[in-house]
Amino acid sequence: MMRILVTLLLAALHSLPSTWAISCTGCVDLDELNFQKTVERFPYAIVKFDIAFPYGDKHEAFAAFSKAAHKATKDLLVATVGIKDYGELENKALGDRYKVDDKNFPAIFLFKGSVEEYIQLPSHMDVTLDNLKAFVSSNTPLYIGRDGCIKEFNDALKNYANVPDAEQLSLIEILQEKQELLANPEEQQSAKAYLVYMHKIHELGYDFLEEETKRLLRLKAGKVTEAKKLELQRKLNILEAFRVHKVTKTSSGKEEL
Repeated sequence: MMRILVTLLLAALHSLPSTWAISCTGCVDLDELNFQKTVERFPYAIVKFDIAFPYGDKHEAFAAFSKAAHKATKDLLVATVGIKDYGELENKALGDRYKVDDKNFPAIFLFKGSVEEYIQLPSHMDVTLDNLKAFVSSNTPLYIGRDGCIKEFNDALKNYANVPDAEQLSLIEILQEKQELLANPEEQQSAKAYLVYMHKIHELGYDFLEEETKRLLRLKAGKVTEAKKLELQRKLNILEAFRVHKVTKTSSGKEEL
């Protein structure tokens, strides 16, 4: 009797207007029929196996990752498989194939052009936006950086705070030229922020990074609009590209021995 009641309840939930559901923008719903054909059309695919109607922080993190991935690359399929343990047990066989069930939902797999070649998100990694980005970036050549970041700029600015003043000025000129070639308005804005921070760190040293981070965090914690919070978070993300494990450059511009 209980099983029948659960089935009826879930069926009723399924009939509710779509606005009641927690969406996953950009995610492709896969099932036992289209799973292999769809996954193998892409060089890479990240698939979340979960309950039929997922919700909560982990699902929201996956949905946020989907948005970030679609901005960053066309070579990654972001998909979900909803598994039902009632009624006709939809996709249960697919879950069994990869040894996932309600005891370890959600289970997230990264496929590399084949349904037979995959890596599962390690159990010790929480399902967060940053962890999903790191999982994909560390196991593929794809780069899905933090919101607002530009890979070419991040790569160029490793250890920027410690390089001699002349090299910093040279890098500013190089990235200024690259900014002028960017066609995307969002990337133009990001590049402008990178260059502002490059000038500030060149003029004021590494202390600027710490003080600016604190300032932006204070603003973000205040009464600001969601759009402003996103803008501030993008700036915080860009600042992280300048962070170093150890400051070796002295105030004279020379590195400590």
